[in-house]
Amino acid sequence: MVKQNSCNIYTSSLCQTQRKKKSESIILKRDNELYITFCEEDSFETFESDLSKITGSSFFYSIKKKFSATFISVVSVIVLMFGFISASIYEDLFKKIIFELPFPWEFSDTVSLIFVIVFFIGLVMMPSLLDGEGDEFKNILSSWFNKDVKKLKRLKLAFSLFDKKTPINLYNFDVVNNEHWVFNLLLKVLILRFNTINLYIRNDQIQSFEKKLNTLGALNIEVFKAKEISSTCDIEFLLSNKEQKLYSLMQLSSSKLLKSKDKKTFISFELFEYCGKNFFEEEKNSKHQLISGFQNFINRSFDDFKFIAQEKSQQIYFTSNSKFKDLQEEEKRLAYYLRNHIEECVSYFNNPISLLILYYYVKDIVLDEKRTILILEKFILTVEKQQQYELIDDFWFDIAGEMFDSSSIETFETTTNSFYRKLSIKSLNKLIFLFERNGYFEQAVLLAKYLYEINPNKYSVSICSLHERMGQFEKAYESLPSNLNLGKNKKPSEIEVRYFQRKAWIIVSQRKDTLKQEGLEALSSLKELIFSHNEDNEPLWLWHYYNIKANYAEWNEDYSASIKNYKKCLSIPALGAFEYGATFVNIAIAYRFKYLTSNTQKLDIINKSIKLGNLGVYLKQTVGDRDEMPVVLHNQALNLLCKILNSNNSKDSNEKLCKEIINITDDAISILDKTSSIKRLGMLLIENYIAKSILEKETSELKQRLEKHINLLDENEIKQLLELYKKFIISDKISNLEFLDKL
Repeated sequence: MVKQNSCNIYTSSLCQTQRKKKSESIILKRDNELYITFCEEDSFETFESDLSKITGSSFFYSIKKKFSATFISVVSVIVLMFGFISASIYEDLFKKIIFELPFPWEFSDTVSLIFVIVFFIGLVMMPSLLDGEGDEFKNILSSWFNKDVKKLKRLKLAFSLFDKKTPINLYNFDVVNNEHWVFNLLLKVLILRFNTINLYIRNDQIQSFEKKLNTLGALNIEVFKAKEISSTCDIEFLLSNKEQKLYSLMQLSSSKLLKSKDKKTFISFELFEYCGKNFFEEEKNSKHQLISGFQNFINRSFDDFKFIAQEKSQQIYFTSNSKFKDLQEEEKRLAYYLRNHIEECVSYFNNPISLLILYYYVKDIVLDEKRTILILEKFILTVEKQQQYELIDDFWFDIAGEMFDSSSIETFETTTNSFYRKLSIKSLNKLIFLFERNGYFEQAVLLAKYLYEINPNKYSVSICSLHERMGQFEKAYESLPSNLNLGKNKKPSEIEVRYFQRKAWIIVSQRKDTLKQEGLEALSSLKELIFSHNEDNEPLWLWHYYNIKANYAEWNEDYSASIKNYKKCLSIPALGAFEYGATFVNIAIAYRFKYLTSNTQKLDIINKSIKLGNLGVYLKQTVGDRDEMPVVLHNQALNLLCKILNSNNSKDSNEKLCKEIINITDDAISILDKTSSIKRLGMLLIENYIAKSILEKETSELKQRLEKHINLLDENEIKQLLELYKKFIISDKISNLEFLDKL
């Protein structure tokens, strides 16, 4: 038996295949070499047809192929006929010996004896002939009944037309298992026929393929790995069905979703593995999830298919060899699956690319924005931890936009939904560092100014450092305080702060002059607690302090100081819509009082009051604050009524304002009725009455309800109600109410 001289295994070289499409021929002959590239769907019939196109020009091959089939039939018939004749002759001779002895021996008897002896010897030797290894007769008989043997003989016959020294190049033969005809027939014939076999397979298949080759009788097996990487390589058609599935999953686990034309398409192996184990239903109960194995396919994508490359640690991207599929339906299904498992994904992912892709999958379908913030905070953390700073430059500003100027109250309305207002202080601190690493010094300065109130000492130094990095030495010097206010105490406990906070607030809410000094002392003690340490203050501590301080300024009728402290409240970061909404309501009230008490009532002041009040109403509505909503709406109605009362508005303008007052007071009264509350109901009824009277609408039922409710009002509310009523009576904008005139 003659075996080939060498069998060479090449890895990372599938790109060298001469077949470029599935539709092309399986076997090609070029430069006196044979190239056979196999795809999973290729059949033996297709291969034989392609092989015939190469050998079809040979007259000898055609005759031999036809003769072989005819010869098998002819030989089979002759053997059978010889057997029948021998049996008949043996029968005649045996009868003659038994029944006619003695008889004359003739020439015909000699011939009969010879046939009988040959037949006897044939019977004796038949088992060894049939069982003998390599017996041609056995092969002929086997081929008569076994289709694989027929195929094997046809392959042997076809390849016998080629010189044994012809190099044979085989691509992608590792895509099938050992029982496939590629191994049982084709590879077997090639190894026995040719001197040099070159096999191009996947890296992880080397050991298993060496065993297969040894089983088939291959000699001199050597392994070579390609060092050069082809610039272009389109071999997606060589992938098995399982690999195609993994390839689609890898695309789903990439930043292709971001549709960034000028940026590389990064891949998240964490998401790839997570989705492979959990997303595909048919794989959940499989013992071998994604049968080819995640790591094997990843390695193949690097080395064999050239689909992906690595730029930095954990930054893997698709190369130009990758051809993206249309996976919109799969993306939609995956998005909803990930939305239901955000917390699990955030805890599992440690690659910022994974979190970035997760964010884009769920950002438009997540109902609770806190879950989105959870993703972004983990993204910031992992960017810093993995030192992948350039991701901030590449992707962050597309997500969150630029940092706003927190010193301007005018920007609050447009930045209410900004992620910068919702991220934790810890995450914002990390962002300052990441902005600095990327050279976004101005963004870092704005962020440091936003956080300034949390720890003035700390952030003044940070702002100074950032200005210095920009070469702005004068600003750097000016940003430093003349003296550091270094506290000697430890950060106070929550209970200490809340004690003085509650005491100061209860007193200012009552507006009892006899307790005013005690309240101011409590406020002073609160200040001492908050600012006597060097650590970061809690945002809520600062908000309550400045809110209470603003209320004491209102008590002293110092509305400018009150507005200043409310602005301090708005400058405190990481608060919610509840706190910011309350501050806007309060600052609107302060502007209203400032408008009413100024010598020259400027329209821009009351307009500002109304604008800020509207923002307060909006923020309160976003948190569903039904408890305080009637009070909020009552104050906004007062802001609008003040504009009607003290300005020379046109009739159309007043009509528009009155309609707005009716709408918001109707809403507030409705909420009180549903909650069985009477808090500020008297003021809401009189406000509603005034607006309807100005528009000359029916008010009889409203007047009756107000008259019944008037006895339930406390001293402060009835005083405020009468004051408002009399102002509109004096201005002759409404008619008198007898039951109020008697009070």
